[in-house]
Amino acid sequence: LVLTILIAGVLSAPALALPQKKKPRKITTAPSEKPLRDEFTELLLRTQKAAEQAQVEARLAREKNEELQKQLAQNTQELAQLRQAITNLGGQLAEIKLPKTHEASSTNSPAPSPSEPPPAEKLQAEVETLKEQVEINTAQIKEHAQTKVEGDSKFRIKLTGMILANTFLNTKDSSLNDVPLVAPPPGTPINKNNIGASLRQSRLGFQLAGPRLSQKLGSARISAETEFDFWGGSGSAVLGSFRILTASARLEWEKTSLIVGQRGPMISPRNPTSLAALWFAPFTGAGNLWQWRPQIIAEHRVKIGDSSELQLQGGMMMPFGENVQGAVIEGGPGYESRLAFSHALDTDRNLEIGVGGYFHRRSFSFGRRVNSYALTADWAIPLGSRFELSGEAFLGRANNLGEPSGSQNDRLYAVAGFLSNPVTQIRGVYATGGWSQLSFKAQQNLDFNFAYGQEDPRNRDIFSGPTTSFTRLKNQSAAANFIWRLQQNFLVSLEYRRLWTDYTTGRQSAGHYNLAIGYTF
Repeated sequence: LVLTILIAGVLSAPALALPQKKKPRKITTAPSEKPLRDEFTELLLRTQKAAEQAQVEARLAREKNEELQKQLAQNTQELAQLRQAITNLGGQLAEIKLPKTHEASSTNSPAPSPSEPPPAEKLQAEVETLKEQVEINTAQIKEHAQTKVEGDSKFRIKLTGMILANTFLNTKDSSLNDVPLVAPPPGTPINKNNIGASLRQSRLGFQLAGPRLSQKLGSARISAETEFDFWGGSGSAVLGSFRILTASARLEWEKTSLIVGQRGPMISPRNPTSLAALWFAPFTGAGNLWQWRPQIIAEHRVKIGDSSELQLQGGMMMPFGENVQGAVIEGGPGYESRLAFSHALDTDRNLEIGVGGYFHRRSFSFGRRVNSYALTADWAIPLGSRFELSGEAFLGRANNLGEPSGSQNDRLYAVAGFLSNPVTQIRGVYATGGWSQLSFKAQQNLDFNFAYGQEDPRNRDIFSGPTTSFTRLKNQSAAANFIWRLQQNFLVSLEYRRLWTDYTTGRQSAGHYNLAIGYTF
């Protein structure tokens, strides 16, 4: 019965459709999707690594900042302690120096030991030591967060200089391709429109700030400076060698200075503005007395009112290897002096006018002597807020301060024959010259400069000695340039210079284009 009921139920129930197993559809991936996914994954990994690196650098920066803050706090605390100690010692010193009647009359006080310095002098020495330490700490506080050059004395050394690239084109060849001084002499082979480039006018310098001397020496400040370039080697070398230009030490009192070292002439303190000519100063041989020479200079400044000053300068200039007919000129030092008046028009502009003189007795064999001298004038005169007129002028005899140092100076002396002959007469050649420049400040970072200079020796002096077609007479130069300061330390300049040189057979001319790009530091 049960079986019959089950069979009847199954037959009477509606048919149930069994679910069919569908075949899964194959998903097709675009050929370019997988590389994009891999690139995205790689980008995420790089971003993660960069974020981790940034976190590490931020942590190091925080640690460095915390260290500098601790150092600043420590230096500030030490400075305060030193100042307090100086104040205390100053009070003790004043008490010791102050005469006390009852101490003078007292017989119980022990006498100081003969070998021991008096208390006043001992305290004074301690005060000077502490003052020097204060200066050192003050300098460290001001520059604790900067990387700096430092000497054993712990006083500040400042690194300065310029990386300078000069690209030039000469319309005619000259004695020096990158810094021509004269037009080529007649009869020399001429190559027109030759081009070149050099970095050997780049410069490197150091400025050193030292301590103050003791009060017995007027508490003078000691400082020094030196400058180098890469012009060494032969005149035609594109890659020069490292060479010293100037170096000097300075003692600075409130109104007086003493300077010892190699530097430009005191009587010629200016140079035309140019980035095309740095080693051979602009207008060398055409009116600019620039030669760097070993000197000893004393300067005294006198205030005239609130904004004017009178400068009195004097010194000695040493010989520096000059020669005639290959023989080095003998003799002692030369003497120079200058008187200058300056007036401050505002914070950026000064009017200055100066006059100077130079005398040097040059000695030759067999007791022959020639007096070398020069009288000079220099000026810098602002014309309104944008223009300035500057320059120098001179007259003199046998004056070689416009020549390269240690060079042969045959053209500055009229020699009747060979110097080895004791009856040969020699005399200095008289000459006049100078240069002047008009500067125009178009913008705060853009200057235009227009300059002209000449040197004109007296022809009758030259013709009293032997001459050739290469004998140089008058030499002139004119230049125009702009200097554009793109950024605070990045300079671009384009200059054109024209040269006219008179020889015994006629006038020669040449042109020089120079593109200069410099970075100062």
